[in-house]
Amino acid sequence: MQNINSILVGVDLTHADRLVAPDLNEQTAEAVERAIWLAKLFHAKLEFFAAIDLSAHTKHLLEADRDHLTNTVEDEAHAVMSGLIEQAKQQGVESSSKVALGPSWREIIIEVVKNKHDMVMVGTRPHGFTGRLFGGTVMNLFRQCPCPVFAVKVDEEPDVPEIVVASDMSDVSSDILNFIVSAAQVADMKIHLVHAIDTQLDQRLKGLGVGDETLKKCAEDIMEEVKNELNEQLAQTDYRTLSYGVQVHVLEGSPEIAIPAFINEHKVHLLAMGTLARTGISGFFIGNTAERMLEKVNCSVLTFKPADFVSPVVPE
Repeated sequence: MQNINSILVGVDLTHADRLVAPDLNEQTAEAVERAIWLAKLFHAKLEFFAAIDLSAHTKHLLEADRDHLTNTVEDEAHAVMSGLIEQAKQQGVESSSKVALGPSWREIIIEVVKNKHDMVMVGTRPHGFTGRLFGGTVMNLFRQCPCPVFAVKVDEEPDVPEIVVASDMSDVSSDILNFIVSAAQVADMKIHLVHAIDTQLDQRLKGLGVGDETLKKCAEDIMEEVKNELNEQLAQTDYRTLSYGVQVHVLEGSPEIAIPAFINEHKVHLLAMGTLARTGISGFFIGNTAERMLEKVNCSVLTFKPADFVSPVVPE
């Protein structure tokens, strides 16, 4: 299992028209609570990290009255962060805090690279007119952050959470499965190992005289082969030690449609998935399938990168 020794918690201090609000928004508060719970689970340390992205006008004001305004903004931010440190301390979790100026996603990645954090946890965006759960900050973290990114949705806490591990049979998905199975050994979860495949065979085969029954049999054989591969992947884990085991599902259809539909049907609380990288070079391009899937997902998401991934964001 991947070691989780240090978790960075992205703290959004803005609220309405306030640059630094004294109370956290609901999404950030949820991420903080989940991070404290996860830190206790893995005996990890937390860093509460807030990046304040100033407009050009605000920057001008800071330059004009640097001592007064800068101290006011930073003092207000540190006061909020001190409260979070105390909240973690009451739960027996060691933590620290830091405030930076700049775009949240970029400053978070720079902090991860500098201090080698093992995971980033952030809140999702409030439900707005776009209908999408993940805004620009989260999507940029999914694309470019070198460590796993856990985007937390505000949701009712279930007795036993339902987790989907989306597998593409890669090493990354094996790492994800091992991580989730290991977590389920200390916190009960119902795990679904899922792979989606479009078995609509080329219609040109019909023009070659291939009948419907033959096409149907080929599709069934493909589904069975995929299920066997998933079971082989599962066999490399300690899933037999889990209270609820792991259910294997082969879904028929394109992943960006079939997996979100499965998540909605089963009221899944977390999707754990890998993202794609260009092997051996600096830079990350999330796969088109993953992009389209994330547009339709309405639950918390945990993304992993390949071991050789190098973020294009480099500290100055």
